Amino acid sequence: MRALLVATVACAFFAAAEEAQPEPAEGEEETGEGGKSRKELASQYSYCMEDNCYDLLGVSTEAGPLTIKRAYRRLATEWHPDKNPDPSAKEIFQKYANAYEVLSDSEMKKNYDYLLAHPYEFPMHFLRFGSGRYAPKSDVRTVLLLVVLGISAVQYLFQAQRRSNVLEGVKRGRGYQERLKVLLTELAETKGGKPKSGSSKSKKESTKETEAIAEKKKEAEAKLLEEIAPQLPPEPTVQDTFVVVLFKAPLTCSYGFYNGASWFLKFQLLRQEYGPAEKVYLTCKALGLTTAEWEAMAEADCDELLERELWIGANKEKYDDEATAATSTGSRSTKEKRAIRQKKKGVDPMPMMD
Repeated sequence: MRALLVATVACAFFAAAEEAQPEPAEGEEETGEGGKSRKELASQYSYCMEDNCYDLLGVSTEAGPLTIKRAYRRLATEWHPDKNPDPSAKEIFQKYANAYEVLSDSEMKKNYDYLLAHPYEFPMHFLRFGSGRYAPKSDVRTVLLLVVLGISAVQYLFQAQRRSNVLEGVKRGRGYQERLKVLLTELAETKGGKPKSGSSKSKKESTKETEAIAEKKKEAEAKLLEEIAPQLPPEPTVQDTFVVVLFKAPLTCSYGFYNGASWFLKFQLLRQEYGPAEKVYLTCKALGLTTAEWEAMAEADCDELLERELWIGANKEKYDDEATAATSTGSRSTKEKRAIRQKKKGVDPMPMMD
């Protein structure tokens, strides 16, 4: 009982003595053994190198000597090379022993704590033993979503700008202006003839006529735009952007697999006759036409192409020979040859595009 009382008093005495030690004033550098500054002492050792001594032993920075000793004994018992057959046990055990050596010595522990608390004072230590680790602050899914949306926006704007540039080039052409004049004349005749000329018109009547002319021009341009639409790049839509295509990819793949399997079953195994939709698809595929180009063709031309069954190799070769012979005729002008090629391909020639 007396021994327990003496031990308690001794512990209280040492704790009070430790608390009574004066702490360095603000701006005054802490000193260690030999009168050297804490910074000089801390820079002399490599400690646990690239590892954190506290993390190795699994203790906090506030842990006392007893906690540190227990943590080391537990790890040493598990990873001692004489008890653990793992080939890397010796290396791991050495790390634990090194960490315990640093944290069990009070002076060395102070040096190490100072290094951790002032990392910018020891850049060479962290450059030498530090290991770069990528730790994203944002959710990867959010980043991917933003990237996909950005790509889709750029894609939409690029297609819109491309269509606008092509349209501006067409409008600057002589053929476009001539065709626009023809349409304006037709609209003027349809809506009551040309406007009367003369200097006796009032300001109000002149304004009305100007507005009527502007309205007719706008209507003629809209009509002409419908005529040249097949020759322009397709107008961009949200459905064609990358994000929508990516979202619908599973459904598109499912439909593609189903249609491919149905086609193989109907027309390859069962040898059924092609229907109207299948014939149109095969003809467009043989000629390299899009759906918009096919729909822009005259009904008689579509029927003629369907009757020729161009999906058959021999018929396609004969069609190509005829197209080559027609375009190689020397008596035709370049404009006529181009019109013939467009007609053979299924696209109505537009004279104002020259």
